[in-house]
Amino acid sequence: MKYTVASHLALCFILLLVSTKDAVATTVLSKRWRFIWTMMPRLEYKDDKKSKQSIWLFLDQSLQLHKAPVLHSLCIKLGSQCPVDVEVGKWVAKAVDRFVRKLKFKLLWSADPISLPKSLYTCETLVKLKISDKVLTDFPSSPACLPSLKKLNLINVVYKDDASLIRFLVIDTPAVKYIHLTNCSKQYCLIKNMPCLDRAYISVHTYADDKLPRSLSSVLFLELDLADEMLLRCSAINFSRLTELIICPDESDWLEPLMLLLGKSPKLKKLSVDYGPTENPEDLPLSWNEPSSVPGCLSSHLEIFEWVEKYGGRVEELGFVTYILANSKCLKRATISLRSAFNLEQKQKVMKELDSIPRVSKSSQLLLK
Repeated sequence: MKYTVASHLALCFILLLVSTKDAVATTVLSKRWRFIWTMMPRLEYKDDKKSKQSIWLFLDQSLQLHKAPVLHSLCIKLGSQCPVDVEVGKWVAKAVDRFVRKLKFKLLWSADPISLPKSLYTCETLVKLKISDKVLTDFPSSPACLPSLKKLNLINVVYKDDASLIRFLVIDTPAVKYIHLTNCSKQYCLIKNMPCLDRAYISVHTYADDKLPRSLSSVLFLELDLADEMLLRCSAINFSRLTELIICPDESDWLEPLMLLLGKSPKLKKLSVDYGPTENPEDLPLSWNEPSSVPGCLSSHLEIFEWVEKYGGRVEELGFVTYILANSKCLKRATISLRSAFNLEQKQKVMKELDSIPRVSKSSQLLLK
């Protein structure tokens, strides 16, 4: 029986609906199915936390048999059960050779961090890149450029040395629209040339200079975990396009620097304060002095204000909220969520204080939770 290319592609599409492990298992169904999976453009390998055995052996053996000339997507997540004497990065190089467009690589094994192949940092086809945990970002000495990259996630990666950090400062990503940088190791990183950047999530606490914050100046949506250093650097930069800002205070006296940041964000329409990640916001050092001039965004653009979690009613917090409501002429809605630890009497007291705040926008709604 003769099989058409169309029928072959149809079977391959069916396999994309199941896990990679189940797709490979179809080789036993019949001769027709034997090699269908080897042409799949999307592969995913994930260690199961409940299993003592790593998926590495299956990954290594199956990728040796995979024949697709173009690999659109490769996802590899290896946990602590992964053997420490294997070359886990070699398949990243193979994916780059096969014009990979989407790559996710997460390594949580017990061994030291590894380096990924340098060809990754000059991959012309890569559109989405996510690297997490025990990965050594040893950037090449030659210029790094990812011309097609639109989405970048670097989560708790490790830098080899200061020279690698400096090289990262000049990585070229002209098409990137979304970045998410999280680095608990207290080091810093930067991607230059981001004229198309729309959204940025930043949780990087320590910097040698203000190059990272300045590279975000054209962003539309910005979420910041606010350590003192980050907030102070951002408050000196003009965010001319910023329309939505979420701040997550983290061990910082954040109110006054935030007001400086608002003064540098003339088109801001939505402001959110999120205490969610902060364990004890009542212990944060706070100071509040009313600014001498009202930020332009409050006078002409801000429509939504949210205190997402754990509003405690401290004098400084109340002063800040009062100022926002009293000066936001275009405000449509303000939502404030109180600390869940409040008893009924405390909750009623704080809600009464908030409800009595005068609002310059008479059409605005105040929602208390």
